[in-house]
Amino acid sequence: MNLIIPKKAEEILQKLNDKNFDAYIVGGCVRDCLLKRVPQDWDITTSAEPYQVKKIFNKTYDTGLQHGTITVCWKGEHYEVTTYRIDKGYDDCRHPNEVIFTKNLKEDLQRRDFTINAMAYHPNEGIKDYFLGQEDLNQKIIRGVGNPEERFQEDALRMLRALRFSVQLGFEIEKNTYEALRQQKNLIQKISVERIHDELEKILLSQYLEKINKIWESGLLNELSPLLSEQMKIYGENVINQLKKAPFNRIIRWTIFLQYMTAKQGEEFLKYLKFDNDTIKKVTILLKNLKCDIALEEYALRKKANEINIEQLQNLLLIQEIQQNKNIEILKKYFYKILQRGDCITLKTLAVTGEDLIKQGMKKGKEVGNMLSFLLDIVHRNPEKNKKEILIDIVKQKLK
Repeated sequence: MNLIIPKKAEEILQKLNDKNFDAYIVGGCVRDCLLKRVPQDWDITTSAEPYQVKKIFNKTYDTGLQHGTITVCWKGEHYEVTTYRIDKGYDDCRHPNEVIFTKNLKEDLQRRDFTINAMAYHPNEGIKDYFLGQEDLNQKIIRGVGNPEERFQEDALRMLRALRFSVQLGFEIEKNTYEALRQQKNLIQKISVERIHDELEKILLSQYLEKINKIWESGLLNELSPLLSEQMKIYGENVINQLKKAPFNRIIRWTIFLQYMTAKQGEEFLKYLKFDNDTIKKVTILLKNLKCDIALEEYALRKKANEINIEQLQNLLLIQEIQQNKNIEILKKYFYKILQRGDCITLKTLAVTGEDLIKQGMKKGKEVGNMLSFLLDIVHRNPEKNKKEILIDIVKQKLK
């Protein structure tokens, strides 16, 4: 079988071959080619050792020298080139204690996580598939290479990766692989929360979310948050149905996933996973407002938009639509009218400024701030009054 690979990647293979080294594209890019998906990265594995790779190519970077990885810059593109290797011992369930270079491709592929990721390809030789990865691809199965217990002990993040591939590709996790995952779920505690965060985010932004239930059914979620795990056992089916209707928007999907937590609990969980402050703030605000009923009037929507901002209000209404809020159609109609008219929502678009009020004899500070809030409320109730002369007249009346 011939796979279409980038010309530059093929040229790197050829340059290595010209120096009598074996070289193949490897891993996820081979899998994606076979699935007719566009690979994000093109990784290369070779019998050449790092110092030999560096001699062949003029521009290289030592990105992972201790693991045999060199980044080759070839005609403006970057490719990771890694020496065939055997990994020995994993005390931290993440990084090998020792890396031994080998000249044997099969030994290199044997250390990889799943059969669908343990294939190599060369244009002249076709696919090297020692572990029946193509068969598992055809049968839509995620299967550990060799003994899955050993694969998870080597790198506990592979447990989340198995679940991620399942929801990304719509594949089933093979029985023995899933059982090994369940038995060793506690090993996830040894993985950095940043890596867990990355995998969970990829899972939530995946396509086949009907398979996400394995996260809590396996007990893996319980290792990260017993509260969230218990909530999912009760409400998981409802959450899955909502996630499947949600756009590929990380803020919306995280809010739906955490909807049965209080805003404080959701904030603590996201902090534990070391999310950035902006994401934590946005999701927490939505969690706080999910259960709030907005009065069926434009004034209430303008007030809410000022409180949480227009984008967040749009996200809130979208989630409420997914949750089939009984008043959502009326709220959406009002919201889009507000957008179309360009109504004043915040002090930024109010027709008067603090400077205008100071010119009317008001004191800088609290007095001006209170008056601006008063005027904004008037404009929220009557958008047509957002004209400088009208608002200045109101100020003059108040100051009499």
